[in-house]
Amino acid sequence: MRILEIVSGVTVCGATVHTLQIAKELHRRGNAITLMGKPGAWIIEQARAAGIPTLESRLKRLPLRDLKAAAQFVREAEIEVLLAHMSGANNFAVWLSRLAKVPVVLRAHAHTVHFHWRMAHHIIAVSEQTRRYHITRNLVPPSRISTVHGFVDPERLVVPDKGARQVVRAELGLSPSDFVVGVIGNIIPRKGQIYLVRALPKVVTRCPQVRVLLVGVTHPPRYGEQVKREAARLGVSETVLWLGERRDVPRLLQALDLYALPTLSDMLPMAMLEAMWAEVPVLATDAGGIPEAIIDGVNGWLVPPKDPNALASALIEIIENPEERARRAQNAHQRLQESFTVQPQVAKIETILKRVVEQSSC
Repeated sequence: MRILEIVSGVTVCGATVHTLQIAKELHRRGNAITLMGKPGAWIIEQARAAGIPTLESRLKRLPLRDLKAAAQFVREAEIEVLLAHMSGANNFAVWLSRLAKVPVVLRAHAHTVHFHWRMAHHIIAVSEQTRRYHITRNLVPPSRISTVHGFVDPERLVVPDKGARQVVRAELGLSPSDFVVGVIGNIIPRKGQIYLVRALPKVVTRCPQVRVLLVGVTHPPRYGEQVKREAARLGVSETVLWLGERRDVPRLLQALDLYALPTLSDMLPMAMLEAMWAEVPVLATDAGGIPEAIIDGVNGWLVPPKDPNALASALIEIIENPEERARRAQNAHQRLQESFTVQPQVAKIETILKRVVEQSSC
């Protein structure tokens, strides 16, 4: 197939990493794929390095210059289908589809109410819970939306340095005896980092060796300040390390004893899946699509959202039970091997794209 894949994200995040992995695998499977993104975007550089043709566009609908240029490329390259990721690209792609007269498939990474969902020929949801959301809230016909779960690329997670755990801890000023909890993902209200901070006083009293790494971009800044003020008020500021954006997450995972996700709402976070693959135990909330990967008591711990007491109790249990941590972490890795790796998942995406092309040509 001749595919134009469009993404509007500029920085490294779960959605842009997934987009790149999809592009690479579709390319490996023999498709003629071109990746379109914004000028200077991280993913454009990565795609070029992988030998994937790229196009740069501001992805602006008005004035029509960007849409007309993209439509001309679609016609000249005889593109058969568009595959778009993230809101800006989704919005751009549905209008490009109309202008260039090619079908468009949108990948649903988020819960948003928007008209572009109903303009798509098909939608690929990253979790079953996300699929239900779009059927209910955006009135997408069930026949036009499928679930293909998020995934990991094992090759991306290879860390050649077997001593990375000790090296990374030393870089961060952590001791070998510290119990290190990583919270990886943008520091935004929806991710619920403040509830983990509120759980810490009870945990630190029982387990003073605990350290929490907050990894990601803070947005808006006032939320980060709110979390810092709360940590200061509770006397746990020294327990929390703010690392900002990191581009070495696979390496950073080696230093963790636990991955925590105190989110209020989520689809199927890539960082959580990567922690599962790396056999880092997972403590998450029973929210969104998370229970589709984590089964409480089997391959991780699940607690209700917005519940610092539940988080504290689970953290203490996890810290004090190393054998149970190892058991559930091994089960999580096995679960990823069975259902959440790049090649089988992208094969499902390819099948959907082919079906959409065939239906549009009838």
